[in-house]
Amino acid sequence: MVEYKDYYNVLGVDKKATQDEIKKAYRKLARKYHPDANINNPGAEEKFKEIGEAYEVLKNPEKRSKYDMLGANWKQYARAGQGQGWPGSGGGTYTYDFKGGGFDFGDLGSGFSDFFEMFFGRGSNEDFSNFSKQSGAGTGNSGQRRSFWRPGAASQKGQDIQSNLSITLKEAYSGTQRSFKMQKEGKARNINVKIPRGIKNGGKIRIAGEGGQGPRGAKGGDLYLVINVGTHHFFTRKGDDLYCEIPVTIKEALFGAKIDVPTFNGGLTIKLPSGTQTGKTLRLKGKGMPKLKSSSRGDLYTKIKVMLPKILTKEQKKHLEDFAKIYDENPREGIVI
Repeated sequence: MVEYKDYYNVLGVDKKATQDEIKKAYRKLARKYHPDANINNPGAEEKFKEIGEAYEVLKNPEKRSKYDMLGANWKQYARAGQGQGWPGSGGGTYTYDFKGGGFDFGDLGSGFSDFFEMFFGRGSNEDFSNFSKQSGAGTGNSGQRRSFWRPGAASQKGQDIQSNLSITLKEAYSGTQRSFKMQKEGKARNINVKIPRGIKNGGKIRIAGEGGQGPRGAKGGDLYLVINVGTHHFFTRKGDDLYCEIPVTIKEALFGAKIDVPTFNGGLTIKLPSGTQTGKTLRLKGKGMPKLKSSSRGDLYTKIKVMLPKILTKEQKKHLEDFAKIYDENPREGIVI
């Protein structure tokens, strides 16, 4: 005996449900009972087919109207041999032409129910095919492993990849570019990467879609370049600030002078106050590293180092001795331990 299928009950919707409500209910149940998400639930596959069959009818206004006409009299129509015709058609035969090579439920086993085939014929669920393609599902052949959609598969992407990229401090100061070849999906192509000025050591640059290939046609993962900023022979970087040590002569330290401080943008002249002690640090505001994604800059700190002469002539030595006689201040006086 053919069993009557209450498609509204299968999808859990009211008989007056809108098409949007029917579609929403179908998609929710299709995800819940998909075989790939219910490996240990043997009844899920049958439920999955039943959901698709119900939606095949209720999604189509014409099919739905004919299904509603059956109502409680479906047995009468079946006994009368109306499997391919409908009352009120003047004795003619109505044949619904199922078109589109969509998902064939025969791949899951027994196909559509006898009730469905008696009144609608055997067909394929075109909407389910679209849903499956969007979700990453496949059909496979009999005897072969089937590839099913998994919940969240459509939103999954390929694996992210991380790689190191070394640049100099000067390149971090002004910004730079790198070009390299990416070997992906059997084809090599050049990738140009712009490295922004002010980037810090350990900073990352994300290149969307250049990571691992996505599953079932999903978008690829991302490539993350971890930036290694090298050390510099003159400048030391701390955050957005730069530090350096400037050597000066005794004369410059005693009497003051204009001295040149090298920067990545060229030489910078500063005024050294008279009587500057070694170790004194001068702050040059806004002369440090560019701040990432900003027009402002950090500061440059210059530490003064008074250089003593290593070799003296007899005349120079005599002058210093004479100076020492008139300048006999003890710089250690007053130190208490």
